[in-house]
Amino acid sequence: MLNDKSILDVRKVISGKDGQLFVTTRRGVNIFLAEVDTFRAQLSPANQDLQPVGSSLIFSVNTGYTVTLTLTEVVIRDDVMMTELFNDLQQGFFPGYDFQGKLRRRDGFAQRVVYNNCVPDGTIDLQNLTPGEIVKRDWSFRVNATPEMLQFFPDMPGLTAQDWRNITN
Repeated sequence: MLNDKSILDVRKVISGKDGQLFVTTRRGVNIFLAEVDTFRAQLSPANQDLQPVGSSLIFSVNTGYTVTLTLTEVVIRDDVMMTELFNDLQQGFFPGYDFQGKLRRRDGFAQRVVYNNCVPDGTIDLQNLTPGEIVKRDWSFRVNATPEMLQFFPDMPGLTAQDWRNITN
């Protein structure tokens, strides 16, 4: 074996049970979305091709990016996002939401990312029924602000969560 020291500390591996998603509504209320069983935030770079005269190499020039956030919720309540959506649709506009995703490791460290000014994008399930299945609702949002990382996972051997808090505060 070429590597006798594993670079993977399985005690730091996280799974879906170690995450949370929060939404902040227009009223400024921050709510843990316990009924969400999946969520994903993705960054999609936009590039333009550039081929200078005399060059056979075509370069890729970044011109921007988009961020999307999708989630699936088990339909238990409508009072958080669905009520705001319907109320705003009746008034002729779409609501905006702020989300915060949190991942937590067993050693006490956490990663927190904020997604502000999210607007509905794509398709939203208003009602979606399949006999014998749990009723779920898919949401898709465009994030209209650069995501902000509030906390990140450090990788310093022997460092405890309390040590890290002392360093960063």
